[in-house]
Amino acid sequence: MRCFSKMNTKYLGMAMLLVIGVILISGCLGQRQSSTLLSAPKSINSEASHKNINYINIGTRISKEITDAQIDFVNAHYNYVLTSLLSNEVRNKIQGPQLLLYRSIQGTWTNFNQFDWNHINENENMFCHNSSTKNPNPNNRILTIWNSWLMDGDDLVDKNCSDALNHWINYYAVTASKQVYEFNYDGLFIDSASHNLWPSAVYNLMPDNYSGDKWRDGRYNALKFIKSYFPDKTVIFNGLHAGNGAERSLVLTDGGMWETFAFQPSSSKYWGEEKWKEVIELTERNSNEKLISIVSKKKHLTDDVQSRMFILASYLLVSNPNVSLTMVDLDYGDGGELLYYPEYEINLGNALGAYTIGNNSIYERRFEKGIVLVNPSNVKSHTIILEKEYNAVIPEGGGLIQKDGTCKGSITYEIVNDKIILLPKTGVILINR
Repeated sequence: MRCFSKMNTKYLGMAMLLVIGVILISGCLGQRQSSTLLSAPKSINSEASHKNINYINIGTRISKEITDAQIDFVNAHYNYVLTSLLSNEVRNKIQGPQLLLYRSIQGTWTNFNQFDWNHINENENMFCHNSSTKNPNPNNRILTIWNSWLMDGDDLVDKNCSDALNHWINYYAVTASKQVYEFNYDGLFIDSASHNLWPSAVYNLMPDNYSGDKWRDGRYNALKFIKSYFPDKTVIFNGLHAGNGAERSLVLTDGGMWETFAFQPSSSKYWGEEKWKEVIELTERNSNEKLISIVSKKKHLTDDVQSRMFILASYLLVSNPNVSLTMVDLDYGDGGELLYYPEYEINLGNALGAYTIGNNSIYERRFEKGIVLVNPSNVKSHTIILEKEYNAVIPEGGGLIQKDGTCKGSITYEIVNDKIILLPKTGVILINR
């Protein structure tokens, strides 16, 4: 069964474009039509998929509830899979995408059976502590807002010490590497590796003698140490978005994740142009040598086509085989499990160069089969004069991959031949006619 199909539609005027809110077009007849310029949607059992024909690399997270039909879809359409599940069954079923084992470095849970809680619990030095009278937790441990215990990221000794496994970073590196190699996963995803600690994450109970510099330097040492246990495996850390020198840790690992691109997960508000530029520029600086994962989380994202196109067009400004994208609709949980959108099927061909910035602050990147335009301003609209006719991409539908491995969605195209007015926080993908 084909998951995504193209639709033939009738004339659609300017009023509909305003409703969609993606672009304003003038000087043309807004006629929607299907097109053969993009890749045809693939069956979930197809040997080929969108991931083999363009630079839209996508990732997802899977849980134990995933069905075999959903796994077939993941294998055909995704490039990276994160999971805390550790089994030969998972390894045998995930074929095609890179399979990374998820392990948090910042917190651990009493019921997380992939680490030996009894051993951890016996070594108080592994934990961070707050000795103030406001701390209600046993042994002055610090509880995070995710209901995990905050671990001491600076608890590291020489690996040859007789009690090395009684220290958190040593234990983490040894245990995680044994798991990855024993089950032949492709690498390790180090979650919660931020280079500073936000008080709000620990109910304002910060570790005794905390300083941003000490926390950051502990991360540097830990990530370098952990990577040494994975000489031929991929190690990616989550924490680029927290700053405080996190970019430097790309040198110590194989790559990093920016988990809060474009929108604030808590409020779904736009971070603003400066924060947007920070992500784009960091990715452009590092993606030739390192893996960069861009994740955007927003409530109601599945129904918000304008935001989806803004995120995707922004990603395409810096896309290459080392850069992946995940769009998370928080209505489906923090992981936004198993979401897929028809715009992932777009095939622009190879990029013809890096992005450029026009005098009007519009970002543009040209590809073999079209162009991408992005207006990152949160207040200003800009008019772009087009040199020829294009088909503007208009996605419809998408979202949760059903248990039977299907997902409803389509792409249609609006002919534009004069100019485009890009509203604030919008992106457009134009395909050559």
